[in-house]
Amino acid sequence: MKTVWSGLLIGLSAQPAMAITCEHPAQQGEQQGKFDASGEVCFMLPVLGENVVSATLTGVTDAALLDGQSRPIRSLITNGPQDGEHSLLFALPVKHPSSLVLHGPEGVKWRFAWQMRETVPLARAQDVAPESPTLQALARSLAAGGTTGAFWQRVAREGTPLVEPVDSDHKRVTFLWRGARQNVFIFGSPAGEHDPLFRLGRSDVWFRSYVVPADTLMQYKLAPDVPRLQGSPREQRRAILVSAQADPLNPATAGDGKQDRWNRFSLLDLSPARYCQAQAAAKPITQGSLTRHTFTSRQLGNSREVMIYRPRGDQPARWTLILFDGQVYQRDYHLANIMDSLIARHLLPPVNLVLIDSLDHPRRSKELPPNPRFANAMAHELLPWLRGQGIALQRQKTVLAGSSYGGIAASWVALRYPRLFGNVLSLSGSYWWAPEGEEASWLTRQYQQSPRYPIRFWLQAGKFETGGPDGGIYRNTREFEQVLKEKGYRVSFHPWSSGHDYVAWCEALVHGMRDFTGLRRP
Repeated sequence: MKTVWSGLLIGLSAQPAMAITCEHPAQQGEQQGKFDASGEVCFMLPVLGENVVSATLTGVTDAALLDGQSRPIRSLITNGPQDGEHSLLFALPVKHPSSLVLHGPEGVKWRFAWQMRETVPLARAQDVAPESPTLQALARSLAAGGTTGAFWQRVAREGTPLVEPVDSDHKRVTFLWRGARQNVFIFGSPAGEHDPLFRLGRSDVWFRSYVVPADTLMQYKLAPDVPRLQGSPREQRRAILVSAQADPLNPATAGDGKQDRWNRFSLLDLSPARYCQAQAAAKPITQGSLTRHTFTSRQLGNSREVMIYRPRGDQPARWTLILFDGQVYQRDYHLANIMDSLIARHLLPPVNLVLIDSLDHPRRSKELPPNPRFANAMAHELLPWLRGQGIALQRQKTVLAGSSYGGIAASWVALRYPRLFGNVLSLSGSYWWAPEGEEASWLTRQYQQSPRYPIRFWLQAGKFETGGPDGGIYRNTREFEQVLKEKGYRVSFHPWSSGHDYVAWCEALVHGMRDFTGLRRP
């Protein structure tokens, strides 16, 4: 079914969502139109049992799922680019009415293609005996006729995960969930996979334990009753996104804790000390300024937001950090606020911070892995534009940084333009990547076959990043480091007791900048 409107849906106005008459779409098909002056479109969604919704949205800057009283349940898109494309996977509240509200600028075309269907959960994993002494004691109590009530009261007081000593260098960490029907998975596990939790007998306790380094720092979500999806193994793997959410028994969150539970990560922090603490992120910027700009690239054929943090002072900052995926680092982790505080405490010298938005997933996946146009845009468009903004750039004091695809992008751009970019700070770089038809680790071979250039490298990877293409990011980064050493580059590698996540990358950014700027010897 395809329904097309030339303007806003009938019955909509600039009134709040609660007063708006929503359309009733089919459970699959396509809707499209243009936003009028209200900038809002509303759909009343069907009442379903256990379900999954897969959707693709374009032209939408914000989207939210609301309950029957128009109260927010889940944010689906927040401050997206108006020309962005978003692929979503979520669930409607079971057997309760709900609505979907889309927002965008007046006159912008929007499109929404979706499919809603009822599902059943995946079968649960085979039970295993607990290794945690606490859970072993609980299992004995249950076998003797006891209940889990006192256990959950203790967990509510102390919080999760359950942490128990192993030896001086390791701890046993047990993730817990109460009362799922068929399964629970952990999103961001120490094993680097979407691991299932196990049920303790017939009780309401779901658990999984890991022995981890005593300085582990990682973020995670838990996903109860992940649905079974038809399709490829990759599509089934993505199904964890339907129910992945913050751990309800863990008060510690990673990033901005104001987001709803679906968009909030829980934090496991065994590290002795951190720079990117919640208190630092919450402090207002007082030692500098953060401004928002629009940067347009002819090379890439698009525009994006670039945020610039400048520290105060009589003299301009000599160091400049250019960071990809900057919108996530500032929106969710308040990196500029943290750096402002560190500069004030003389834990960092004055540093300009350039936060580059990566727009949406399709363009990020096209631009950040080695792309000549992207490198050209950074060299021939971004740098002159920054100089026009008053940012004084020196090659030896300019740091290109990024995480995942952003890490390999930083290394690629520096290889293409070594006379402009003198330092690379790579966090869990995707060095496994290769163009279609090429063998893995393509960029590593490019460095191996190229002359040595005057570039310094600070490489980080998580010890838990052992799965995935070509042996995993940890292994790929070590191989990249070895090639750089053999070529004579100045390079340091920094293993982190973490996975593939921003909470560790934020810390690594600070450590890397302290090394580059000479506050700590590498």
